[in-house]
Amino acid sequence: MGEEAKKLNLGADTIISNLTSTAILGILNTSIVVSFATLIFAGTCPEYFASGVAFFLLAGSIGSILLALFSSYEGTIGCLQDVPSAISGLMAVSLAGMLAGSSQATIFANIFTVILLATLMTGIAFVLLGYFKLGNLVRFIPYPVMGGFLAGTGWILVKAGLDVSTGLSFNLLQAFTFFSQVNIGQLACGVLFGVWFFILSRYFSSNVLMAASVVISIVIFFIVAGVLDVSAAQLEKQGWLLGPLPKGSLWRSLTVPDFSSIKWTLLGTQVGSILTIVLLSAISFLLGASALELIANRDLDMNKDLQKTGITNMIASLFGAPASYLVFSDTALATQMGARTRFAGIFMGLFIAVIFFLGGQILSYVPKFVAGGMILFIGLSLLAEWLVDVRKSFPLIDYLIVVSILLIIEFVGFLEGVGAGIFASVIIFVIRYSSINLVKNAGDGNRFRSSKDRSIPDQRLLDHYAHQSLILQLQGFIFFGTANSLYETIRSYVESSETPLRFIMLDLALVRGIDSSAVKSFEKIMQLLNKNDIYLFLANLSDRTKHQLEAGGFSGDAHERLNFFADLDRSLEHCEDNIVAAQMGADQAELQDVRQVKDDLMQAVYNDVMAALDHQVRYEELVERMKPYLDEMKVKDGEYLFKQRDTNRNLFFIMRGTVDLIGESRQGTTTRIRTLGPWTVTGEVGSFSGYHAPYSAIVEKEGLIYKLSEENRKQMEGENPKLAAEFHKLIIIMIVNQLIKASRTMDDSL
Repeated sequence: MGEEAKKLNLGADTIISNLTSTAILGILNTSIVVSFATLIFAGTCPEYFASGVAFFLLAGSIGSILLALFSSYEGTIGCLQDVPSAISGLMAVSLAGMLAGSSQATIFANIFTVILLATLMTGIAFVLLGYFKLGNLVRFIPYPVMGGFLAGTGWILVKAGLDVSTGLSFNLLQAFTFFSQVNIGQLACGVLFGVWFFILSRYFSSNVLMAASVVISIVIFFIVAGVLDVSAAQLEKQGWLLGPLPKGSLWRSLTVPDFSSIKWTLLGTQVGSILTIVLLSAISFLLGASALELIANRDLDMNKDLQKTGITNMIASLFGAPASYLVFSDTALATQMGARTRFAGIFMGLFIAVIFFLGGQILSYVPKFVAGGMILFIGLSLLAEWLVDVRKSFPLIDYLIVVSILLIIEFVGFLEGVGAGIFASVIIFVIRYSSINLVKNAGDGNRFRSSKDRSIPDQRLLDHYAHQSLILQLQGFIFFGTANSLYETIRSYVESSETPLRFIMLDLALVRGIDSSAVKSFEKIMQLLNKNDIYLFLANLSDRTKHQLEAGGFSGDAHERLNFFADLDRSLEHCEDNIVAAQMGADQAELQDVRQVKDDLMQAVYNDVMAALDHQVRYEELVERMKPYLDEMKVKDGEYLFKQRDTNRNLFFIMRGTVDLIGESRQGTTTRIRTLGPWTVTGEVGSFSGYHAPYSAIVEKEGLIYKLSEENRKQMEGENPKLAAEFHKLIIIMIVNQLIKASRTMDDSL
């Protein structure tokens, strides 16, 4: 037993954290489950309200325990969910209207059955998605469409909260009638409770305060009722309390529906709503699971979790309750409180079970405004998340789609809103996401090299350690589907590399933009690289793309191993500088390996060094003999030798210092073409052809440069043809070397 406890991490601190989180989440989720039952049964078949509450509590308890036992993340907290409950409420109202005049037993049986079918279909869909590893398909539904669905669900829950609190249905087009008939006291209590919960959740993020608020609100309510000398019986008669509920155990209220009274034709009219529940449940689950990966700082087995969650719902569907799956906010709270074991979810399920067996007397004293305010709070949270918060990160067209779907749901119907959303998703997919291979080119440091001139030993060192860098040139539009494939591609490189990677560079020059949800995938990439001590360099980002990433919290300030560069060349140079510096500054533990590497490189370096020395000697001898025709220039940082598109007839011999060749596009963006060091020449294009300069030459590091003007060159050719021939030969050799290097770069881009 002691060994098993150690394996499950059942220390005193762990038990305390699990029990503490259980108490908080148990109160909240019990209140929410009862609220959902009130939403669905209180107005449609009040005689069976107690039975509905009992079935929901039983399903919530079983679902919580099964999800805790079998989810890939040990600290998973799951329970009945808001999205399927909200749509189930719509189906219940629709069926009750169609069955007007029938007995409440018939209405209850049909509502019970349609929810059973919806939950069963959700479970089957989850199992199939997980079994065939199709979980990522849901990611291809555009984020704005998801936002529209969930914002519409939020609005439905807001209206449902007002309905539960007051007993009257709220319709925006009939708002005046609603306010003229409503009990202002009940409305005010429900709205104040919901808004207070919303404020606690949004600005304090304290589930402890929220759980305490439930208890305190009920206590204050009965204190006020006592002061006004209003009894519990009077409060129930006036519609202030939940009910009717039995005074004893709720399990005694379980009533098996009369399945012989089911109107299958009427249930067939709800197929669209059932399919909507399946779709939105899958979306909600994957959104929560993706967010949980960031909190847990690890990858989850999505397909396994889909299957286990599906089986859980197939079992729980027998109790006629909406679907249960991961509750991200509750799981995050339990994780932050240290409840990272399966016992957190198990204990919460047992807490709900206690209410199921003993809580009839307790729940009969719960005011309706608590249940209604809880539903109102969930609706406000969804509206705030998908109608207010996303405005900062969504492009205007995406945000208009969210608003349009919400308006269609309110003024036309939920199914019509879903249809409009699916249509919008098809249009967006066709326009933005035509078949694109996100990675256009891939290679290591041998295939991609910066334009900076380096010494022969450094060049051979970079050849030897080329495997430490991976360069991916991306193209197209990065959205949640392709961004996830980018993560999988990078993970494959990291895991399959025979030698450890140190740098990964992403060139976004051909990327047209990113979706607002792509930031999460970049966060996952960064988490993967941090674990493997790998740096990530992003190059050639547009201002808009960089702004979207930084707005989502993906910046150099947030990640020390992340750097942004104006272009790929500067990114490559920074990577190469780090590789060279790391090998030159190896510590004693690495020194032996470094010596061996250097010994291995010596043979390769020797011939190249001799050739470079020969070139240097001939270069310096030639410049010395040409001095009568040269003008000495002592240049400073930032000084222009010539500017792009100017007519330059001069040739420049660089003896000391460095010069950047910078090209500027018509849009004003600049690209470094090459960095020239000592014993190189620039200006040959204008000097020999007379064409306008294709780039600017800017002194990057001060030094000594000699200038050969067109007039002096022609004078040398006339007075000393032999010297001029040697000069021309040197220029030809240098141009050929540049063409070889340019040819390799061109091959990389094909």
